[in-house]
Amino acid sequence: MENKFQKKKQECEETKEELQAVQQDKKELSKEKDILQDLAGRYHRIVRVLGNDMVEDIVQRDIQNQKILEEQRRMEQMPQGSIKERMAWAEEKRRMEIQQRKKNRTKNRGMEL
Repeated sequence: MENKFQKKKQECEETKEELQAVQQDKKELSKEKDILQDLAGRYHRIVRVLGNDMVEDIVQRDIQNQKILEEQRRMEQMPQGSIKERMAWAEEKRRMEIQQRKKNRTKNRGMEL
């Protein structure tokens, strides 16, 4: 009888723990849902103000900027491979830096006029 009681008590405790985990997950999901609803509301307000085409252009530019930043971050990390790979990485990085300097000079010339 005592063994049966202990078994039921253990099952009850396990069920309580599972219930607490589910309640915690529900709270986290609720917070995430609120954040997503807030973002959706902001997005719809922006679309109403700026128009769908302008927002789409802005989103596409942002996606392109993120790709550029990702590529820059990737280029900042020297590969761990062979010396040939490292040399190719260094050459590509040097080329990108020269290209950026040219862009900066062109941009600065435009500001001086």
